[in-house]
Amino acid sequence: MQATLQRRPLALLVAGLLGAAAAMAQSGDAKLTPYGAERAGNADGTIPAWDGKAVHTTADEKGRRSDPFASEKPRLTITNANAAAQGDKLSDGTKALLAKYPEFRLEVYPTHRTAVFPQAIYDNVAKNATRAKIMNDGLTVVNAYGGIPFPNPKGGHEAVWNHNLSYRGQFTTFLSDKYVMTASNQRVLTSRQQTALLYPYYDLTSNGEKFSGEWARARISITEPPASSGQALLTIDYVDNYGKPKDGWQYIPGQRRVRKSPTVAYDTPDPSTAGIANFDEVNLFIGAQDRYHFKLLGKREMYVPYNNNGLMLKPLAEVIGNGTLSPAAVRWELHRVWVVEGTLREGKRNVDARRRLYLDEDTWQAVLSDTWDAQGKLWKTGQAFTQLAGDQPLATTLSYAMFDLLAGAWMYAAAINDTGGVTYADYDPKQLPNFSPAGLASTGVR
Repeated sequence: MQATLQRRPLALLVAGLLGAAAAMAQSGDAKLTPYGAERAGNADGTIPAWDGKAVHTTADEKGRRSDPFASEKPRLTITNANAAAQGDKLSDGTKALLAKYPEFRLEVYPTHRTAVFPQAIYDNVAKNATRAKIMNDGLTVVNAYGGIPFPNPKGGHEAVWNHNLSYRGQFTTFLSDKYVMTASNQRVLTSRQQTALLYPYYDLTSNGEKFSGEWARARISITEPPASSGQALLTIDYVDNYGKPKDGWQYIPGQRRVRKSPTVAYDTPDPSTAGIANFDEVNLFIGAQDRYHFKLLGKREMYVPYNNNGLMLKPLAEVIGNGTLSPAAVRWELHRVWVVEGTLREGKRNVDARRRLYLDEDTWQAVLSDTWDAQGKLWKTGQAFTQLAGDQPLATTLSYAMFDLLAGAWMYAAAINDTGGVTYADYDPKQLPNFSPAGLASTGVR
């Protein structure tokens, strides 16, 4: 099933982009794209201007997207030997990986600004630009619907809401693997899971008047390894983290019942990552912002993972390297990112005492992250890999990796290398019962 939005004729899509740009000009700054990024390139041309044209990708029967840049060659290779010459274009975590693993390097390719979204999303972003607000010290978003709420953010909490509410589709399903690599580089499949994501916030048949406040429902069913097979998890996230915390339920076959699970949030370790990542580190950050003060540090040009369809098409055996993903498998590009830093609020705790997110200006999604422990040591660094689905159109992070710089272990999650691709469909309210505790129980393995 394909989303009806993708069947728009090209002429209508182009006309819509122009209309959205005009709406953005009326609501804010004509120099911005309809999604709030700088439309112009950089001074030396290494970052091109955004042209609003969706890059063509094909999808096979499993939803695996082709790599539109498969023939390109790296324009630059960065190793620990020349890292210092890159100045502030590398994150602290990337520099630490270069220093720790001699085989690690960045293969930097020409930059392509491929983030293009459906016209209806742009229309809602233009509306949100003049109506959306945050309340309760950054914990609640009001008067926003169907698009990022703050295309011109005034602070860190607004930018993080953009990340959480960025467009990743309306109803998305995929089968993926999660691997943990020990310090001795032993590879362990900890979870093969069927993931279904339903986004009520992106019900594009609605104008938001009946919006329930739920921005996402996620359902995960584990099929491997045998010891975990049959387990299932359901979560619901809300745009009001002040009045409504994240909900979670878990089905465990041995108990044959669904139980409320209040621990699938914050810094509770995700057991399927052997403690390398916590539940709030999915997609590098997810969930409530009540543990942190988030400050917007500004925008920088940085080398980040980007346009990684090629990575996701490779067999897993070609992807796992020594201490990191194989450098030859990962595409890096120079992009502008918003840098957001979170420090613990007074009286709050999280094992990630300080965390920094690098949000791609064109998608508002975190593509890199760094975290420090309570002693001020750089502890973990994360990388998220953007997939292009020009048939939607859509650009969104999917697979991601988290590296424990102190212990030397790392994990690779939402890996579709050996399992297939991603299926996108229109939002379907008839699916809501399947994303409920009763729906979780009805399909539980007895």
